[in-house]
Amino acid sequence: MNKLLIGLATLILFGCNTEIKNEQKNSKNEQNPETEINGKIRVLNFGTVHLSQTSDANSSQIDLNDPNEKADLKKLVEKIVKFKPTIICLELEPKNNDYIASTYSEYVKDQTKRLNYSDELNSIGLEVARLSGSNRIYGIDSQTGFDYPSLVEIANNKVADSLYISEVMNNYQRVNALKLKEQFRTINTRDYKMETFNLYNFLATQHTKGNQEGVDEITKFYQRNLKMYSNFNDIEMTENDKVFILLGATHTAYFDIFLENNPKIQLENPNKYTDY
Repeated sequence: MNKLLIGLATLILFGCNTEIKNEQKNSKNEQNPETEINGKIRVLNFGTVHLSQTSDANSSQIDLNDPNEKADLKKLVEKIVKFKPTIICLELEPKNNDYIASTYSEYVKDQTKRLNYSDELNSIGLEVARLSGSNRIYGIDSQTGFDYPSLVEIANNKVADSLYISEVMNNYQRVNALKLKEQFRTINTRDYKMETFNLYNFLATQHTKGNQEGVDEITKFYQRNLKMYSNFNDIEMTENDKVFILLGATHTAYFDIFLENNPKIQLENPNKYTDY
């Protein structure tokens, strides 16, 4: 009988210890979203459409005068603010950092004071900064021109290549016609970003006989993205920082590849922030 009681006591004690350990383990797991992950810097690499002023061949048709679209934009911003970024990177060149800082200091007090560039920089970039209480906002762009239409023209000389270009462009037009919520949700999916990434790789293969026009032109675009990544890495940051990057969807595709292979970075899933 005594042996039975001792055995039961041992089982109860073991069960309690296991439960305590499990509670401690679960508690640690629950804290992970709010703390640095294995000493890595958390980065939300977020693709955006250009809401105004763009030289892009394909641009969004979102109407911010529509109250429903305005309401959805507000919800999107509020969702991103929950990430609590300490650093915000915009698609402007670093030479504009003083202009960004001075404009932002005015914007905090009066939201009609805005950057004179495409409006997502204000409506998303500066507004996320204002609501997050962050004042570390940097431009990381590096403007470089390249002859995109000439490569499409070469591709159109072959039936299969022309059909591929047509399919991609039709998909761009379909996405650009979506309402704001669905458009942001779509362009931040892995499938969409990799389709865009593949388009530029495909264009790199386009050339006339004896030449390499595609390689020459897409090298310029690839170099632009690498320079942007270099500008990003020039920013001083620690494992206590959370970084929100706001770029056009194609740049975001390149940055996904750069960042996910950087051992110092923990990439956030952008789809968490388009689900509202």
